[in-house]
Amino acid sequence: MNKGEMMKDYIRWPLIVVMIIVLIGLCHWAKTLELHDVRTVYDGDTIQLDDGRKIRLIGVDAPEVKSVYSKEEPFGEESKRYLEKLLLGKKVYIKIGAEQFDKYGRTLAYVYMDDVLLNGRIIKDGWARAYVRFDYEYKDLFVSYEKEAKSRGIGIWSRD
Repeated sequence: MNKGEMMKDYIRWPLIVVMIIVLIGLCHWAKTLELHDVRTVYDGDTIQLDDGRKIRLIGVDAPEVKSVYSKEEPFGEESKRYLEKLLLGKKVYIKIGAEQFDKYGRTLAYVYMDDVLLNGRIIKDGWARAYVRFDYEYKDLFVSYEKEAKSRGIGIWSRD
């Protein structure tokens, strides 16, 4: 083996190793961005995906709709319709929170459509409050969205 061939081997093998690492990383990343269809919107903070999982939007406190579990609150149906218009039948991807499930067994997640974080959008557009009882990644942002919606008098804040 001459000197030129040895140099090629020194370059080739590290490149192969780097390419394998990059491919493994891309595969892992692609799995985390798995797209799902939204099949059901239960209310302004809970949806169901095509794989059957019920997703509770982290940081979102939407008015309740009438159900076997709760009485309808003002703007509950409007909040639900808003989320249906945004998500029903659309492709989304989720980022599961630090705590994976709530006490009802729903998956706690951030829901994205393209590059829009829908948990924040529903608050910013005035159809839900920021949930402040627990800490989570975007709490300060969601609180500022709520203040903005409230000051504009939109959505659930239109009666105040």
